[in-house]
Amino acid sequence: MTGIFNDSHAATYDTVYAEKNYAAECEAVGKLIAKFGRGDIRKMLDVGCGTGRHAVIFAELGFNVTGVDQSEAMVARARERAAQQKLVGNPQFLSGDMRNFAGQAPFDVALMNFNVIGYMTSNDDALNAFAAARKNLRPDGLFIADFWYGPAVAADPPGENTREFDSEGLRVIRASSGRHLSDRQCCEISVKVTRQSGERVIDEAVETHSVRYFFPLELELMLRISGLRLMAITGFPDIDAPASARKWAAAMVAIAV
Repeated sequence: MTGIFNDSHAATYDTVYAEKNYAAECEAVGKLIAKFGRGDIRKMLDVGCGTGRHAVIFAELGFNVTGVDQSEAMVARARERAAQQKLVGNPQFLSGDMRNFAGQAPFDVALMNFNVIGYMTSNDDALNAFAAARKNLRPDGLFIADFWYGPAVAADPPGENTREFDSEGLRVIRASSGRHLSDRQCCEISVKVTRQSGERVIDEAVETHSVRYFFPLELELMLRISGLRLMAITGFPDIDAPASARKWAAAMVAIAV
């Protein structure tokens, strides 16, 4: 994970993902909590919280949210977002590594939004992340994460994509290209973000993201090893649809045992 989600990435993150429907994703997670949760669920851990877009929505819905992210720049922006929306003391945002983070447990639910588990490209890293989530949960606590669904990625590997955005009078260009590394069960995504004023380049940032995809049977085993029992794999954000080889996005739901 070293070298990604740095200051330059954080500066354009919200612009690049401005069209992402965070509200719909939070609604989907809320439905999964209502369907699979046990007991009163209020204390929420948002692992890999980024700039806090999901966390703030959940805080507005009444959850007591703690967000954690490895990127100091992302955490700083998340705190700014919460302060601007006058969410005093809730949520709180902390710096930490998802593979060993220990919060003020126990939490009722732990989330990994926006395919953050995909950055755990080795088995050791993935198992450590699942185990850390479990350690932060109470017995019967809920773990929910969206991820790239292996059958879909294998059927339709990544290609190239370019998008443009306007931000504070500047033009932001995000160009990405992907390589499918099937033997490593991941995609190597190269991302170049350029900010321009007219034709003049203000700055550029180039990053390479290695992102893993997962198959149902390996998830069931990894979660079991980590003290979690897989309850369901669904489509995402349409949780009423099954995970499909025609769509990369899926969600997993597990319970702490």
